[in-house]
Formats: sequence, C-alpha cells, structure tokens
Amino acid sequence: MIDTLASVSPDEFARLFPKPSTVFGSAAFNMLNSHKAQRVEYLAGLDGAGSAEMGLIAGLRDGVWRSPFSAPMAAISWRNAPSIATVESFLRKVTEYLAPTPLRIVFPPSFVAPSMLSQIAGTAMNMASEVTADFNFHYDLSLFPDFEKHLTPSARNKYHQSLKAGFTFDTADIARAYAVIRANRTAKGYYLAMPLEQVEATAETIDIDAFVLSLDGTDVAAAIVYRIAPGIAHVVYWGDTPGFERTRPMNILPYHIFSHYHSLGFSIVNIGTSSTDGIPNHGLCNFKSSLGCTATIIPTCTIR
Repeated sequence: MIDTLASVSPDEFARLFPKPSTVFGSAAFNMLNSHKAQRVEYLAGLDGAGSAEMGLIAGLRDGVWRSPFSAPMAAISWRNAPSIATVESFLRKVTEYLAPTPLRIVFPPSFVAPSMLSQIAGTAMNMASEVTADFNFHYDLSLFPDFEKHLTPSARNKYHQSLKAGFTFDTADIARAYAVIRANRTAKGYYLAMPLEQVEATAETIDIDAFVLSLDGTDVAAAIVYRIAPGIAHVVYWGDTPGFERTRPMNILPYHIFSHYHSLGFSIVNIGTSSTDGIPNHGLCNFKSSLGCTATIIPTCTIR
C-alpha cells in the first residue's frame, strides 16, 4: 500500500525510477518538454517504510493535469510489481494531491507490460469519471517471416505492385526523413505537431531511427521511429511524397521497417492509434489491419 505521496525533483525521480515502462515516463524526456506545461509534478508513492513503489509525471495544461502532457502515452513507473490495492491507493493519493484539478491519463498499449498495465489501467478505469477507448495497432514481429501470408488479398496485391517499382530503402538522418514527412502533411493539410528542431532535440533523450524509401534518386517515403522500450519500436511519423502514390510506396515501407527491427531482435513495431477521442479513422484502421497488425485498446481515463 502507498502510505505517503512525495513531490520530488526530476533528478530524484530518475534515481527512484531508473527504468520507466516506456521512455516517455523518464525524467529526462519530461524535463525536455517541460516548457509545454504550466507546471510539472514528479510524484512518488512511498510505502510505510519510505520505499518508492510507484511514480507518475504529470503536467498542468489547459486546466487539466495530463500524463503525458507531451507524448503519445503516459508511463507510470513501478517497482516490485505492486498489487491492485497498491495501485488504487497510489492513484487516490495522486488525485487528492492534484485536486480539485482533474487528472487525465493516456495509458500505453498493454503489450508494453501486460500484467501490470492491465492492473493499473483497469484500476484507473474503475476510478475514472470519464473513459475513452482509442484503437492502437501494432505488428508482432514473430509474424514477419511470413509477412505476405498475413496481408489481406488487397494489401498483398498492392505490395506486389510496389515490388515492381524498384524502390531502395535505407537509414537516414532525421532531417532528411522529416523533409518527406513535412511534404506529406503539407499536401494533405495536416498539422505537424513537432518542428524538426524538436525531433532532433528529442534524439538526445530517446533513441530515434529515421528511414527513407527512394525511387530513381528521389525520396518518396519516410518514417521516424522511436525505440520506446526494450524490444519495442514506435512509429511516430511515416508518409509518402505527393505524386508517387501509384507506385505504392506505403505498401512496401512497412515491410522494410518490420524487416529492420526483426533483424535487430525486436518483438514489436507499434504503429500507433487510428482514432481521436474514441472516433476511429476507418481508412487508417483498415490499412493497418491489412498489414497483419493487431488492434489493442488504449484507454484514456479522467479521474477527479
């Protein structure tokens, strides 16, 4: 059980929780992004002997405490596999400390730590005044040796078309890949949340990989991927350059990304959510499913 809750310094939080469930829960990452919140709290739950059992970083933004306040998912930290009772007491003390302002937690997909995240997210859902479920998709790299077998018939046909185009795939510096992503988002009228400088700064605290797919010397698709936990890669951005859609670059780019991380011994490539506030983007959901990805639920819990 959690006896007391302590607000600690970022350095102390890093000492208490050196291995958060994902890099988004590290003190270093949150310090880098602290300017995006009015205030940031590094909270540690202590047992009766004063030992840190659970931790959470939250930022105050737009009248709500958010965990995360600048990332796709939160990363509650723990030690010694806390019980459900300990999780409940920790969340109660956190919400009491932050009251009367509500706390909004976006949980990682359960595959990050199946047993613990089920306990933590389930407890939060039972305590929440509001819960939203978003659809997340990931690729299990144990399937990769039979990549084509797990494609839908339509996706397999488009993949075969892309094979004929003669693409080359390679690692690249972040700026080169980002230029393709920016062209993609600009053409579609989509907002690009992070400027190049921010992605490059993030590379100081997170291992980031960048890839480009080229055709006759022109970069036609790219991806920027974070290594968020042991054996887990997370696609932050990917997209193709306008005008090359007929060559099907987005039907072969996933193959190369999966191949890259499979060769490194990774277990999962997470492609991320395909919904916003619970409203699915059916086109994205269908595309990711066609690749053989598995859908999981990411709950967002608001606790008052």
